[in-house]
Order: sequence, then structure tokens, then C-alpha cells
Amino acid sequence: MYRNLTKILFLILFVNSLEAQISLNDGGSSSSNSILTLQQISVTIGGEFIVNGTFPASSTERVDHFLSRLYNEAKVRSISSVSEVYQKQLLEEEFAKFAWRGIKLIRVSGDEIFLDLAKFRLTGDFKYNPYLKNDDVIVFPALDLSRNFIEITGAVNKIELENKFEPFRFQFLEGDKLSDAIQFAQGINLAYENVKFAEISRLNYNGLSEEIILVNISDDTNLHAGDRIRILADDTQKKNFKILIEGEVNQPGYVYITKDNTTIKEIIEKVGGFKLGADLDRAELIRGANIYNSPIFSERFETIMMQRMANIEIEDSLSFLVDNELRYSRGNLSIDFKNILDSNSLDSKFIVKDRDYIFVPEKVNLVYVFGQVASPGYIEFVDGKNIDYYIEKAGGIGKTAKGEIYLIEGTTRSWIEIDEDVSYDIKPGDYIWLPKEPHRSFNYYLNQIGSIAGIVGGVATVIVLLLQLKK
Repeated sequence: MYRNLTKILFLILFVNSLEAQISLNDGGSSSSNSILTLQQISVTIGGEFIVNGTFPASSTERVDHFLSRLYNEAKVRSISSVSEVYQKQLLEEEFAKFAWRGIKLIRVSGDEIFLDLAKFRLTGDFKYNPYLKNDDVIVFPALDLSRNFIEITGAVNKIELENKFEPFRFQFLEGDKLSDAIQFAQGINLAYENVKFAEISRLNYNGLSEEIILVNISDDTNLHAGDRIRILADDTQKKNFKILIEGEVNQPGYVYITKDNTTIKEIIEKVGGFKLGADLDRAELIRGANIYNSPIFSERFETIMMQRMANIEIEDSLSFLVDNELRYSRGNLSIDFKNILDSNSLDSKFIVKDRDYIFVPEKVNLVYVFGQVASPGYIEFVDGKNIDYYIEKAGGIGKTAKGEIYLIEGTTRSWIEIDEDVSYDIKPGDYIWLPKEPHRSFNYYLNQIGSIAGIVGGVATVIVLLLQLKK
């Protein structure tokens, strides 16, 4: 498959180069007419670039404009020529493997200029991006980010991506200094204070020993290929800590908090307290798996870790997976919201954390009856009424009912199988479910009888054999 993809890629590149050189000879397509109306020149590209050959350009074009135009046209043409998503992804990766530093520009006079288009795009300094001249030759170096690189992390801007701290790596050029690395990392992050020092990790040639160099940032130290840099600063905790509270409070929405120092009582006070219709018995504080905030931690990893030394029965495994899924995605915390505003209660002193979620539902004066009843739906709650009352209000038990009745508590979602001889305290928000009797065909019972007969026959055979052995 890789050979086929390689052939496709080379074919695409050959077509790109061929089309480009044809356009030079025949005046080009209509999209190039605006360029050709100006003073037309010829520029040759060599080395490790997506296209090689001689191409038309304008004397008013700078190097970056010319190369970006060819690069984008070749990329669009190449990717649109394949249909499979996997091949498109591989082509995208290939198009990201070109050097934009250390490019050699050779004039017809023999003069050589080394270009740094990556730095031009950072600084806007046109000394890194001169105008083209007729018969210029542009030669791209090979890109080797596994050896010829600088990596930088720490108190710089270009490291945090989707909550994952990834060091920034860029192509090394002879003469690079610490200031260049900081510049490529979008500068020092202003959230950090007193950033004065950097640590450079430099391996020896065989990679077996490491030299740690502590430098003052203002010294602007010269760098070597393969240097790994940390811009040193104590981690700031001036972060955007907040929680979300919704439902029956007077001012729902996001509430800003401190790190590990804001109580749930303070939160409720900040949102103006509960509304009169708030159901504090069913209010929840939910803390999901995002508290781990780790690129390594995942639901699958956590499940494997939980099961690694488990000794539960096979029939309990499915139940565990359901419970663990719920725990991972929604970690409810046991808090009695009725005590939150009491300063003397432990519940009021509970510390909330970043990205906690609080939901305070409205009081529901209803009981939901569903399953095998004639008219499933909400029934108005009446204090003191039993199960039979709500089933009757829902149209009575259907003919396909199984005979079992379950009460599901609205607060805890606990299931209780109803015993006719026991009185149950039904509350607003509870559920009553009547399961359906599964349909069993004659073949089902015949298969069951056959299975049982097979087992009995096997046991009988074993018994006969044992009796014969005793004789």
C-alpha cells in the first residue's frame, strides 16, 4: 500500500512540475494572466521542495509570495486528486515536511543569499524575503527535525494546545541564539513573573551524557543543534477557575472561584440564593473525569486499571462496567443542599473545584408511570397515595404486563421491586415502571425442553457408567 501511495505522490508531483513548466512556455492559464501582464521573469526551484523546475514569476514578487503561491496550488491539486481519506492525510503530512529556513537564493551574477522565510513570517522584516530577479535559482535544504532542531518549553506562549503542554520544535540554523528560540515560541508568556533564566539541555555526540547549562536570558546565548530549552518560571496559579451553576437559583451561569478555597456556601451566596421552587432534595454537584486533566488519563485506561486485579464474578462484570462508566463521566458528590446555607454544617464548608457543575432542579409535583399501563405519563402527586392509585390514574395494568412492578426513586434512581404486602412512601419525582412479559413461541419452549433433556440424558449416561465401573 505504501509503494502505491509513493507512486501516486511522485506522479502528482511530476504532473505539477510538468504543468508549471508548460505554463511558462505557453503563457499559462487564465489565473496567471495578471502576473504575466507585468514584467515576466523565470525562476528555478531545486532541492527538497514540493515541486522542482522553472516557473513563471513577476519582477514585483518577493520570494515568499512566489513560493507560497506554488506551494498552495500544488497542495490543492495533489490532495484533490486522491479520494481516500487515509491518502489525503498522508499527503497532508508530506506537505508539512519542507524547510522554510536556510533556503539558498542564487542570483544570475553568482551571488548567494540565505533566506529565512520562517523568521520573515514572524517579524515582517523584508531582509529575509527579497524581490525575485530573472533567472534566480532557489534551492531548498532537506528538513531533519529529528536531529537538526531546537526545542523550547516553559514560560513561553507557543506550548499549550488543547490543555496539553507540548514543547515547540523548529528547524535549527547555524547562528541561532536564545532570543531566536523565544521568538519562534511567540515570546515569553506575560502571565509569568520574574522570568530571567533558561535551562539548556545539551547531549554529547553519542547521546549518552547531558550537559545542563543555566543561562541568563539577557545574555542571549548561542545555541547548538539539538538543544532543548526550558524557560524557567514558577507556575502561575492565576488561572481561569470557575464553575457552572444552573437551575433554580437567582443568577445562574458561570461563577469565578479561587483555587481550592471557595466553599459551596459562597457559591450559592454569589448567585443570590435559591428560588422558592428549588428542589434541594434533588440538587446535584457533579465532578467529572476532567478533574484529572491529564493527556494520559482516559476512560479506557481507568477501566483497565480498575479491572486489573478484580476478582468479581463474570456476571458482575457488566454491572461494574455500567457503574464505572457513570463514575467516570459523572462523579456526583454527596452534599445535602438543605444545609448549605447553615454556616455550622459540614456541607456548607465543602470546597468546590474548577469546572464543577451544580444543578438545582425545579420542584416536580408529579410521579411518572410508564411501561405496561394504558396511558403512561406524569400523574400529579398526592401525598399519602399508594402505588395502586398512580397505576389506576395511568389507565391500569395492561394485558401484556409481566406482573412485576418497580418503584424508581427520583433522587437516587434506586430500584425497589414492589411487594403487595408492603406500604411504600412515594415522593414527587419518583418513577413507577411495569415491565412487559416477553413473548415466548412454541419453538422457544421446545428448544428449552430439548436442552434440558440433553442435560438429563448426559447425567444419566454418566451415572450408568459409574454403576458399571463399580460392578
